[in-house]
Amino acid sequence: MPLQALRSISLGLALSPCVGLAWAQSTPAIESPPAATADSAELARLKDLAASDSEAGKTTDAIRDYRQALTLQPDWKEGWWNLGMLQYSSGQFGDAKSTFEKVTVFAPNLGIGWGVLGLSEYETGDYDAALTHLEQGQRLGMQNDDEIARVSEYHLCLLWIRAGEFDRASALLIAKFGAGTVSEQVKIALGLATLRVPLLPQRIDPSQEALVLAAGEAALSDDPRAFSTLLRAHPTLPWLHLAYCRSLARAGSAREALEQCQAEMRISPKSPLPWIEVSRIEVQQRALGEALQSARATVRQLPSDVEAHRMLAQAAEASRKMDEADEERKLAAALPPAEAHLEERIVQLYASPGVQADEAQARWKQALGEYVAADYPAASADLKAWLASNPSSGTGWALLGLCEFALKDYDNALIHLDRSAKLGLSASSESIDQARYTYGILLVHAGRFDEAETILATAWHPASPLRPKVEFVLGLALLRRPEFPDQTAATETELVSDAGHIAVLLEQSKYDQAFPQFKLLLDRYPNAPFLHYAYGTALIALSEFDQATAQMQAERTISPGSELPCVSLASIALRQSNAAPAVKWAQCALDLNHDSVDAHYLLGRANLQMGDLAIAIRELEIASTMSPESPEIHFNLARAYARAKMTDKAQRERETFSRLNEAQKTSQPAHP
Repeated sequence: MPLQALRSISLGLALSPCVGLAWAQSTPAIESPPAATADSAELARLKDLAASDSEAGKTTDAIRDYRQALTLQPDWKEGWWNLGMLQYSSGQFGDAKSTFEKVTVFAPNLGIGWGVLGLSEYETGDYDAALTHLEQGQRLGMQNDDEIARVSEYHLCLLWIRAGEFDRASALLIAKFGAGTVSEQVKIALGLATLRVPLLPQRIDPSQEALVLAAGEAALSDDPRAFSTLLRAHPTLPWLHLAYCRSLARAGSAREALEQCQAEMRISPKSPLPWIEVSRIEVQQRALGEALQSARATVRQLPSDVEAHRMLAQAAEASRKMDEADEERKLAAALPPAEAHLEERIVQLYASPGVQADEAQARWKQALGEYVAADYPAASADLKAWLASNPSSGTGWALLGLCEFALKDYDNALIHLDRSAKLGLSASSESIDQARYTYGILLVHAGRFDEAETILATAWHPASPLRPKVEFVLGLALLRRPEFPDQTAATETELVSDAGHIAVLLEQSKYDQAFPQFKLLLDRYPNAPFLHYAYGTALIALSEFDQATAQMQAERTISPGSELPCVSLASIALRQSNAAPAVKWAQCALDLNHDSVDAHYLLGRANLQMGDLAIAIRELEIASTMSPESPEIHFNLARAYARAKMTDKAQRERETFSRLNEAQKTSQPAHP
């Protein structure tokens, strides 16, 4: 996918041509000598025109200008770089590949050039070359360009996974992307590495995506019980016991870890991995006799496995059998490099079925007919096959999500409706409303209440037959109740329905009608969780800060475990320029939820207002890491850096703010 499109996959990365332009213009490594041409005036004109067209977003014109300038000055190195970046950002990956091949010739020690060459090759499907060149870029480093580095590292991990370098990919994914809010795409990549699936994400059977995502989330967790929960649902799934074993070992539960290794041996009897893990745990536990015995048994079973000999060398050295350790190291060095353990059983388990191109249209029509006939299992199977060759169809992913919802496969349904929301869909208004309603239900169930309110508001129409259902789910969202509509107790349906009606009024900015209804509802349900919070939030929107404060204080009594009222109280204090109470409430929110982006952000802003720059910068940097696409965070971080006289960092944050702010203005939210 193009670098600009990475914004849509929530990696927190967005690389536009101007990043490369600014970098190339300021990097001495690729500066060119003045052109030796008689037509220097024309060359200067083309260079100026290329730069101005690029700055104005006229990519096609800028590419033409750079090409013409380069015919006059073929050794213009900055021109080749800028041309390549424009080609890549506009999806001309083959052309970008050719251009960056030239860049790496005249700048062979420039890691960033190898990185973008590898990314171009990835997009054209030349995965082996992409792996080689992304590794070269990583070895050389990315010259302090964090954005290109992160994009390159993510794709490098995908290619390592494809090549069977699962542990290597896991380590880099966790090191580079494991802090703060981790995107779904990174979790899926980590899940593939954890389950040792040698496939790129686009080749995964959609029905397995929720499982892969859950494995990635478990791998990020410090609590081994995340794997035990998965194992209850998938007790014989290959490599899940090994992942659980490693998690237990890291947590210091060696005995339980060894039990999981034994379970993996029964499921994967031909693999050396569980045996090697047993030896590793025994060495760590200083059970040296057992470790040596296990390692020797593994080598006898797998005499050509490099890792088995290395593990035996480690066990022998720990047991002070130095001659044996030296011999095993020599054997390991003499063996060919370890081949990736790519198993056909794993590929068959996870790979998308796919269809031939000439079958696709018939399969699509068949899936539509099956969906209309409510034959959801058949429609789901045909849609998965069709989507393997049509992965950019938002309509297809939405239809698959609706089938999965009907089949109660809620985790996959949410993943695929999320994808449809990014891609967009075309269908009748009734079908789109049904998709949005279903998507809203799943978002509420997942606790993504603010997103649910936005989506459901677009599905609400006065004359729609879905109106009462949409209002009910809006009520669940307003009350922050992560449940399905049919799970609401009969005694609370009236509360939820009335809350939904208020939510509609708020979406329509009819505060004069919503506020009296809030008061009536609070009189009847004074202890309903998050009803005071919802009213207080609406009051903040109209700058009724004193009343809003009272509502948030009331919510704190009813929901003492939630950070949300504290976040709102901190925000109110900042709006009233009261930094000290803002610090107090932001810290209160962090005490309840250390992963609250809003709390870190508000604590940073409050300390900036108080002049405590060290804390302000620390908290705003944390917020920026957790939410890298927030223009507001980058704006305030730029202010903090500027006041701390950190000029270069302040300028980088201003540039990031400008780019994100402009993208936010021009982008239209996509809904299924």
